[in-house]
Formats: sequence, structure tokens, C-alpha cells
Amino acid sequence: MHKDLGLQLYTVRDEVKDIKNALAKISAAGYTNLELFGYDNRMFFGNTVAQFSAMLKENNLITLSGLYGLDDMLYEPDYNWDSWKYLLEDAHILGNKYVIIPYLDDKHRTTDDFKRVAERLNIGGEISQKAGIVTAYHNHNFEFEKEGNSTKYEILLNSTDPELVKFEMDFYWLAYADQNPVEWFEKYPGRFPIWHIKDMEKPDHNGAKGQTCEVGKGVIDWKTIFAAKKIAGVEYTYVEQEQYRQPVFDCIKESADYIKKNLLK
Repeated sequence: MHKDLGLQLYTVRDEVKDIKNALAKISAAGYTNLELFGYDNRMFFGNTVAQFSAMLKENNLITLSGLYGLDDMLYEPDYNWDSWKYLLEDAHILGNKYVIIPYLDDKHRTTDDFKRVAERLNIGGEISQKAGIVTAYHNHNFEFEKEGNSTKYEILLNSTDPELVKFEMDFYWLAYADQNPVEWFEKYPGRFPIWHIKDMEKPDHNGAKGQTCEVGKGVIDWKTIFAAKKIAGVEYTYVEQEQYRQPVFDCIKESADYIKKNLLK
């Protein structure tokens, strides 16, 4: 497991209007590896890829993965793979080792949609492998809906080549879907090299699932998960938090301190 602690940039999404300040504060909180979001028309927050890469270096940040939602790749019937090739060029400039599909919109979640996405992931994975980059898919909770005797997540896992397609596991969404991550590691060993370390507050008085919180303050059993890291094949870990009860930069510092003290050993 890579010892550099990562942060998913979406955690500070309300702060990226001043991206230079946000990057400086992320670095000051103890993070060295940033997972990107915000890629739009080959730009990040109004900056070219080269400009954004230079900003990362100025703040002693590397980026080994990024979330890239290419709607044409996912949904267009006759996709020509041009945008994917441009993405790989940009990911190479940034130093990404992983390019990750982050989400399927709610209009494209049928069994046939998941089969098409699996096919696209295989093709994209083969193209990215030739560029020295790995293709991966990031889960939410809807992938665990049953389709007959299996789940949509299993459609993706079973229909993609393990040598070409990996998965980024988001533990908050597994908990939200009442899934045991270690069971998934054991069923599909080595396919989860990237983790989103996202904790969950305890249920409310009605039993509803809690919102995200600082790592170590929630109900997710991180020590059991990290004990299974070799089975999962994890390489990189990224903190992510979507709701806050204190300023966001205080949140990410608290999570960084907890993980370094208790988990990254």
C-alpha cells in the first residue's frame, strides 16, 4: 500500500473557486496525493492540464488517479473513442496511474446499460493499458440492486477482464447498501486497488443511515477493512467527505491525523 495519504478533491468542491488556496490548504493538512475531479473540455477549473499540473507541483502534490465522467464514452451508441484518447493524453501529463469512471446517471442503470458499460470498460482498459494507465470504476449504492440472482456490481465485475479493469471501492456507499466489503475482496481478490476512505455517522433515532463524517468518528470498521488490504490488492487510499459539521479543512486534517496514527502502518 502506498504510504502517501490521498484526498479526493471533491471533498473541498466548494473551495475550488480559489483553487490555489485550496491546494495549499490540502497540502498543509498532510496530504500528498490528490485524486482529481472537475475535468471539463480538457481543463480543470479554468486551467489547462499543464497549468493545473504545475499548480499541483507547487504544492508538493502528486495525482495518481482521477475521476473522469465521459458521457459520450458511457452512453453514446456509436462512440468513436476520441475523447478517451484525449483523456489518456491528459492523464499522462498529470501522472495519473488510474482513470476512473465515477458514476452512471439514473437514466442509464438497466441491466443492458451495465452490460454496455462493462464492454466499454474492457475496450477502454485495453487502450489505457497500452498507455501505461489502468481503467477503473467507482461504486455508489445503486450497483448493489439485485438483477435476478446477482447485483449490477457483479455484472461489471464478472463481465470485465481482471487484467484490464479494476474497481475503486467507496466504503460509505457499501455501508449504505448494507454490504460487507471484505466479502467482496474475498470473492474478487486483487480487483480493488483504490479505496475511498469515507466514514458514516451512526444512524439517527429512526434508524436512517448517517451522513458522511471525519474518518474515525463514524461506524465503519476500518481496522477490519485494512486487515484485508492484501486480499483487496489496495495500492492507494483517498479520504472523501461530502457533508461537514465543521469547516472542511478542519475535517480533512482530522481525518488525515486519524488515518496516519491508526491505519497507515
